[in-house]
Amino acid sequence: MIPLPIETERLLIRPLRLDDAAEMGQSRDWIQEKIERFERNGGMSLWAVVERASGRAAGLAGVQWEEIDGRRELDLGCVIAEDRRRLGYATEASHAVLRAAFAAGYPRITAMTGLDNAPALAVLEQLGLAYERETTWDGRVYALYALEQPAEALA
Repeated sequence: MIPLPIETERLLIRPLRLDDAAEMGQSRDWIQEKIERFERNGGMSLWAVVERASGRAAGLAGVQWEEIDGRRELDLGCVIAEDRRRLGYATEASHAVLRAAFAAGYPRITAMTGLDNAPALAVLEQLGLAYERETTWDGRVYALYALEQPAEALA
């Protein structure tokens, strides 16, 4: 389990609440699904990314269990509200989530994004995730990236 909240210089990452949907520009049904996943999977889901200065929910980030090519993977996800993009929040939140996941003992994190999602691809590479291959998931083709914690860090 990854302890929440996670704090960075500008962000607070905490469990989602249904009323976060409007601030993030997401549907209440999608946020509810993430809340239910959190409850069902021991806290593994996407969480709210909140601006510390304003208290506004600016997006989602987290890790959740996914079945990718027949393997159960802990997959990083991050979605920043359209009006809060280009502020470095995706990189800052994703980096904090990766640190917390590795600190909690998870040795490998994957991330999938669309082949044409240049901003997300740039963030994944900036975070040090390595491209592994293309994969089909839920009927769509994605670029699959992964990062493994060095063995010495696990000792």
